[in-house]
Amino acid sequence: MSSSDALLATKFGVQPRGVRHVARPRLQGRLDGATEARVILVSAPAGFGKSTALAEWLETADVRSAWLSLDRGDNDVVRFARYLTATVERLKPGTDGAAVFDAGGPFDPELALARILDPIAAGAARPPAGAARPPAGAAVVVLDDYHLIDEPAVHRLVTAVIEGLPPRARLAIATRADPPLPLARLRSRGELLEVRAEDLRFTTAEAGELLRSAGVDLGSSDIEELTARTEGWAAALRLAAVSLRGRANQPELVARFGASHRFILDYVLEEVLAGLPTGTQDFLLRTSILEQLCASLCEAVTGEPNGQARLEELERANVMIVPLDDERRWYRYHALFAELLRARLGMLHPDEVADLHGRASAWYEEHGDDDQAIHHALRSGNPERTNQIVADASGRHINAGELTTVRRWLDALPPEVVRQHAQLSASYAWCLVLAGETHGVVERLADAEKALASGRSGAPIIGAMMPAQLAMLRSQLAALEEDGTTAIAQARLALTLVPVGLPGGVEATMRGNVSNLLGIALTRAGDLDAAAEAHQAALADLRAGGNALGVGRAIADLAGIAIARGDPAQAIRMCETELARTDAGSSAAGSGATWAALARARADLGQFELADAAARRALELATRAGDAPVLRSAESTLARIGPLLTGAAASSHPSLQPRAAGPVETLTARELEVLRLVALGRSNSQIAAELFVAIGTVKSHLHTIAGKLGAANRVESVAHGRELGLLA
Repeated sequence: MSSSDALLATKFGVQPRGVRHVARPRLQGRLDGATEARVILVSAPAGFGKSTALAEWLETADVRSAWLSLDRGDNDVVRFARYLTATVERLKPGTDGAAVFDAGGPFDPELALARILDPIAAGAARPPAGAARPPAGAAVVVLDDYHLIDEPAVHRLVTAVIEGLPPRARLAIATRADPPLPLARLRSRGELLEVRAEDLRFTTAEAGELLRSAGVDLGSSDIEELTARTEGWAAALRLAAVSLRGRANQPELVARFGASHRFILDYVLEEVLAGLPTGTQDFLLRTSILEQLCASLCEAVTGEPNGQARLEELERANVMIVPLDDERRWYRYHALFAELLRARLGMLHPDEVADLHGRASAWYEEHGDDDQAIHHALRSGNPERTNQIVADASGRHINAGELTTVRRWLDALPPEVVRQHAQLSASYAWCLVLAGETHGVVERLADAEKALASGRSGAPIIGAMMPAQLAMLRSQLAALEEDGTTAIAQARLALTLVPVGLPGGVEATMRGNVSNLLGIALTRAGDLDAAAEAHQAALADLRAGGNALGVGRAIADLAGIAIARGDPAQAIRMCETELARTDAGSSAAGSGATWAALARARADLGQFELADAAARRALELATRAGDAPVLRSAESTLARIGPLLTGAAASSHPSLQPRAAGPVETLTARELEVLRLVALGRSNSQIAAELFVAIGTVKSHLHTIAGKLGAANRVESVAHGRELGLLA
């Protein structure tokens, strides 16, 4: 496993307990008894042991669990959904090992929600190891450090997850502040367990056990005084235990502790550092800039060898360091301890801080963690390097659909820097158009063009590709504005601007992508002959560039054109030839689109059972890859052919399952929910936000609802729904 893989793995899995453990049966009992709760909210200030309490409960509870440690980089609903999907996959039977993180494929909110809830349902239905039957609350998903999330789209997704939780499943949230989730509604239903600072404070007995386990033997009166002075605050008690261990004048030191938390921590930190060798003190200070630590990263930052030995030494000494994996490769400092160390570093060595961040950034860049590389680069005092990292990384993350992440990086840079850098301005424009936004795109394109003319485009290869990229962006913008003529013209211009001689198949791939873009624009304009020619050209270039996903899209587009021309047989031949090529050893990355096109063509020829099989194969591949367009195409075909199937195929088809009598059953639960929101006067965008689905999905539901109710529009749908008793 590479260092970057190991770092990724630290986001998943229950965080290990510290070396020394204090039994807290009163807390365990509260958590065990919350069988009716959908949500367990553990909300308290820093240092109260929220994560530890949950981790220790899960070690003894008769439940299956999955754990996701959040950071500020998760304020991107695409990234958050993918991390959460990878986390809950651990709940499924046969997946007890490391989670698999899927960083590719387009993002669809409704599909994302289904991919999160399905493994939770599977885990809740399966008894944990050694259990005779699934207990109430058999699956628990933990979101740790949720206070770091401030993105509304993430909150909406979590709300949708809460509302969709299956029986015997719970979501546990550890946070420093109550999140903007439907807590009042959950509380009124009796579905919320709240564990707060008062519940997490150590009692005198618990504090005594903690101190004794750390080798500090105080009398009962001193334990009471220390507990009172720290107000049972776990962080202060643990730091106090480190500073008092081995000291002859322990009662005297306890008496000198102040009354405020911060004073205690400042005082104890000085005591902790004073008891450590100078080399260890320097190691702590210089590595305090890191959110997570491993040997090679620490060595890169400090410039000294033996990073692993240092980390293991700190763990043995119990100096506020927490292992993040069973192999003891990754660690983190206690959050407050790290905060105090950083303050001390800034006081003692202010001139070193920027250089330390620069070294950390270089290590993360080398190990493929763009987000952390940029995080530290922003603090390194090297703007040119920071700009280049953002420019280089933005394309990869835009292609992965992480538009919010790229916007966050760009917004962290001074606005004039973005405006004066061609690739940064172009990346901002891509974030806008791919999110369906048009406002501000023209200005970003003008900035990119001006920067390009001034020679501020970054690497030479970026400057060479920029004119074609800008034309592609203008084509995308025109398509959003329904200006088909400009969309076609700009795509054709982009083709003439693709530079010659780009390395490693980049030229062919770029030309193929532009040709596909042109083909789509021509199809929308109704010029099928020219569109077919463009997709054929794209196909040749994408094959030469080794872009299997693009090849699959081009084949599907060509098959769609054949179907539109009334020649589904040609579409079938085209798809089957490509699928045979895939079976012969080519990459299967784009075959989902080909299977979906094959299903449509067979349905057009009346080959309903073969169409059903092809659509199901497309559905399987699309679900696995998170490919929303292919998913919608396959589902549309299945819905279309369902009533036309016969025999065994019909009996197993989801659209033909028996329904209870009565008109209410003509709509699915989701369709009824959409209809009720329409009746309340919600717009499509408001419905999409409330249900956490795409606007296109809402429109699709409305179309289906109108068809089932025999309505011409949404107004008639509501009226017919009321007539049938579907609406109150």
